[in-house]
Amino acid sequence: MIAWPGMLLIGAAHRDAGKTAFACAVVRRHALQHRIVAVKVTCVHDRHGICPRGGDGCGICGSLPGPYVLTEEQWSDQPKDTARLLRAGAAQVFWLRVRKENLTEGMAALLARIATDSLVVCESNSARLAVVPGLFVVVRRADDPTTKPSCAAVARHADQVSVYHDPGRDFEPERIAVAGDRWVLRPEATAAILAGGSSRRMGAEKSLCDAGGRPLIAHIAAQLDYFPELLIGANEAAKYAFLDLPIVPDRVRGLGPLMGILSCVARASHDRCFVTACDIPELDPHFLLELVSRADDVDVVMPRLPDGRTEPLLAVYRKSIVPAAEDLLRAGPQRIISLLRRVRVRYVPFGPPGWYCNLNTREDIAAWRATRLSPGTGGPSP
Repeated sequence: MIAWPGMLLIGAAHRDAGKTAFACAVVRRHALQHRIVAVKVTCVHDRHGICPRGGDGCGICGSLPGPYVLTEEQWSDQPKDTARLLRAGAAQVFWLRVRKENLTEGMAALLARIATDSLVVCESNSARLAVVPGLFVVVRRADDPTTKPSCAAVARHADQVSVYHDPGRDFEPERIAVAGDRWVLRPEATAAILAGGSSRRMGAEKSLCDAGGRPLIAHIAAQLDYFPELLIGANEAAKYAFLDLPIVPDRVRGLGPLMGILSCVARASHDRCFVTACDIPELDPHFLLELVSRADDVDVVMPRLPDGRTEPLLAVYRKSIVPAAEDLLRAGPQRIISLLRRVRVRYVPFGPPGWYCNLNTREDIAAWRATRLSPGTGGPSP
């Protein structure tokens, strides 16, 4: 099984479910910012030329000379699905025709042809038998209850099912986003970066320290652009105008980080708000999305380290915390733990993983710059 976080796999429950239209919409949305390679996989289930899709077939299966054939589409002016994907903006489009028993071999040949800095949009059900993609979406029509065998075999792995109800889908392609080197489902949540704090140990404005050619806060914001809304919690709007993001000042200055949290959560367009500090330079999207997903029946979801310490500025807060936070802050500055005693909190075990670190001093910044790996490529691994 090949792990391929940079692949978005799109399957279909039946014929004419809109799989290629869905794939083209995703490509069009992201092709200007990312190099996207599109792939169509046709899995051949029979060696004797009988079309597994029913009817007399198109001759693809019978003409397959070996275990697989991999071709690249060269023409965008043809009425083929592969040409449609080129017209949508894909940098390259491949068509893999492969016998079912040779799927792993065929997918390995495919990945060898794709540049490691590419994101992949792949149309297939059966490819899921050989690949673990970053995201697997199955499309279907509401007026067709059937499910073809190739989809039934892998449907349990789907991260999302998109059903077409005239005139649209209940899950649109716009809900798919890129986070670093992988595809993710765009969460129905706001993200907020708190840029306050005195930065005494840093000796300079922490949020504006250089992070590889750009301010640290810009580096963090770029990692959160898969959230549909991103806020900056800061009292000096002009200082962060270069981010071109909404700036949320504290309702009352001088009341500490709890006021920053309250101000952003109250301003957020969504019920759930992921809040982070401006000194955590790397943010793993899968961990963040897990935090968001676990906030259904609680007010706060917060990481807890093995020694019992928690990370309140790497946590999800819901709007239900607003009354309690307002009540507490009427008496002046309060520690965040005072809020946690009044609301429902779910603690999530936190390693911490290799990506996590805090930058509090110039030495921390220097060490992070020295050890920071180049951004991931999104390429697959066996």
